[in-house]
Amino acid sequence: MNLKQQWCDHPRCKFYGKVGAGNVRVFSSKERRYYCTACHHTWSANTGTAFEGLRCSRLALARVVEQLSERASLRATGRLTHHPVNTILDWLEHAGKHAAAINQHLIQYLSVTYAQVDELWTFVKKTRTPSTR
Repeated sequence: MNLKQQWCDHPRCKFYGKVGAGNVRVFSSKERRYYCTACHHTWSANTGTAFEGLRCSRLALARVVEQLSERASLRATGRLTHHPVNTILDWLEHAGKHAAAINQHLIQYLSVTYAQVDELWTFVKKTRTPSTR
């Protein structure tokens, strides 16, 4: 847990969003929680990430998402990672919502027309190396 890269995530705190202000302390290493000495607010290191709200290790979720991105089936992913299929489905939905939120944030102010996107995609397909087709 790196305190130098953390900031208070409470909007009413005077140190909100200020990295390296010296107000952040480790509240619980085991639970990966931080504490702000100014506003007495605690938060998880997983806040705002795909791991937020899940009771699994980061490695377990990363392996499941990796298997699914390699086009493994849900049952095969469950067998390979030793998790039930329903758990895999829940994690897939959770990761998908997080990816959609990131995508929406990144393209929020992108003002392109349909024709521009189509041209861009045509360019990307043409410039791929033969080994990636």
